Amino acid sequence: MRQGDLLDGRYRLAEQLGKGGFGVVWKAVDTVLDREVAVKLLRAEHATDQDSVQRFVREAKAAGGLNDRHIVTVHDYGRILDGEGEIHYLVMELVQGRALSAVLKEERPEHALALKWMGHVCKALDAAHRKGVVHRDIKPENVMIGADQRAKVVDFGIARLLSQSGAGLTSAGVVVGTVPYLAPECWGDGVVDGRADLYALGVMLYEVCAGRRPLRADTPMGYMTKHATEIPPRLRSLDPALADLVAELLAKDPDDRPATAAEVRARLRGIRPGMLSPDDPSPEQLRRRADQAWRHGEEGAHGKAVEMLTALLPDLARICGPADPRTLRTCHDLALWLARDGRPGAAVALLRELLPGLAAEPAARADVERDLRHWQAVAEREGGGEALGTDLAGLLGGGAQGR
Repeated sequence: MRQGDLLDGRYRLAEQLGKGGFGVVWKAVDTVLDREVAVKLLRAEHATDQDSVQRFVREAKAAGGLNDRHIVTVHDYGRILDGEGEIHYLVMELVQGRALSAVLKEERPEHALALKWMGHVCKALDAAHRKGVVHRDIKPENVMIGADQRAKVVDFGIARLLSQSGAGLTSAGVVVGTVPYLAPECWGDGVVDGRADLYALGVMLYEVCAGRRPLRADTPMGYMTKHATEIPPRLRSLDPALADLVAELLAKDPDDRPATAAEVRARLRGIRPGMLSPDDPSPEQLRRRADQAWRHGEEGAHGKAVEMLTALLPDLARICGPADPRTLRTCHDLALWLARDGRPGAAVALLRELLPGLAAEPAARADVERDLRHWQAVAEREGGGEALGTDLAGLLGGGAQGR
């Protein structure tokens, strides 16, 4: 069919939006309801192939039975005969936007926005899984980003009902899905359920955060081997909770992954956005440097400990967060070595800034209050000594109180 053709007496084809090996998508106008829609046509060479037709019908039924703002709505399905043979078509909501794959080709999205989109995908998967539908082809090409920055999942063409056989292979022994995103169980004849979608989500989450997939290979066989055996590099996120979540989503055993998309969405909502650059130290490296400074202090080199911790705290606050326990504990360490280096006044100022961030940590707060009383008395009796000379207290206080 061509631009301007009227499909089934109702849908005027206006502009071709894209095509793949399976179908062609057109922007069209529903002349009955006077609204813009997307029309997906089964490519003519597949119209006589029963498997392709069944996949097309399955997409219509699977997506048509789902109702969620993050799943593209299916309006209609039909088939007609014309001079070229039988034409199967699917009419869907027209999303004004681009596929996530197109977004990623241009640049890595702002991290908070990327996490928001992945939360939208979780919402869509939760709706599908609750209806017993496994998508089985979650990937950036099947996530549309609208002009309103809302993500919507499309293409349920290879979806499977959980009540049906859950094998990863078709009856012809062909792997179902897109190889860079396929969970290990999808490569064999094991059971495939919603946790395979969560694995694919983990691959996509890694990709939108790091700018690359966690596993890369040149051939399907290479991907199969890596998905089955290779542990991906840990995601370098500011919030370790994100790296932990991605590692769980990419677990080889489905039982080691989060149980539901709703759980993943809840965990995403609590994550602090931000990624480490290649030159940034990891939180573990920062903590080792803090431990080294503490050892200098214990050995009597109080000034050396102060120097190291003063240089370390801005990175801790930036990478781990100003209210992170590691940052607060290191700040407490700095206050103690300041006091023992003859600067109890600077220690008192820092300890006061610590208190608001410890409201949920009664034991740590009690320790700070004890040290504050002690060194305040020392400062009043002997003088406060030299000031810190660096605005660490302001940096920490703004972060702790802003939580």
